[in-house]
Amino acid sequence: MQRVLSNIEQVVRPTPDEMAAFRAILQPKKLPPDLLYAREGEVCQTIAFIEKGCGRLYYDLDGWEVSKEFVFENGLLGSLVSFFTQRPSFVHVMTLTETQVLETRYDDVMALCGHYPVWQRFGQLLLQDQLSRLECREASLLRETPEDRYTSLLNQHPKVLRRVPPQYVASYLGITTETLDCYQQSNPAHSH
Repeated sequence: MQRVLSNIEQVVRPTPDEMAAFRAILQPKKLPPDLLYAREGEVCQTIAFIEKGCGRLYYDLDGWEVSKEFVFENGLLGSLVSFFTQRPSFVHVMTLTETQVLETRYDDVMALCGHYPVWQRFGQLLLQDQLSRLECREASLLRETPEDRYTSLLNQHPKVLRRVPPQYVASYLGITTETLDCYQQSNPAHSH
C-alpha cells in the first residue's frame, strides 16, 4: 500500500487529514489471474490502484480481442471513462496475473472529492493522463507502421514485452503473433 500512496502524495501533496480520508476509502484486495474486473456494457462501479501485478483493457470485436492498454504497478485497473461518467464501459478489463490492488467505489470517491478539493484535483490529473495516453495511442496507430509501433513499445515500455503474453501484445500492435515473433527475432537482446 505504501508505494502507491507515496506516489500519490508526490503528485498532489495532501495534508495528513486529506491522506487519512483517502486511505479510509481504499480496500486492499488480491485478485486472481484472468479475472474480468470490468465488462463492456456495464457501468464500472470500482477502480483499483495496482500494488503488484498487471492487467489489460481490451475490446471484444465479435470474438476477436483487441488489446487497448496494459496497466502495471501504480496504474489504475478499471474503465476510468465508465467510472467517472457512470455510463457503460466500452472495454473489458482483465487481470493478467495475480494482482494486489487498493480498490475504491464510485460513491466513496465522489464523497471524498466533494469534501476535499485536493482529491478533485487528483481525479482531474488522472483524467488528463488518460486523455494524453489515448491521444498518443491514436496517433501511433494512425501514423506509425506496425514495426515502428513495436520499436516504440520495445524502447519505451519493455516490461510489456516481458510481462504480457505475446497474443495480447500482438493485438495491441495490430499484428499477428507470427509477425511479433519475427520482430522479436530481429531484436533478440530485447525480446525477453
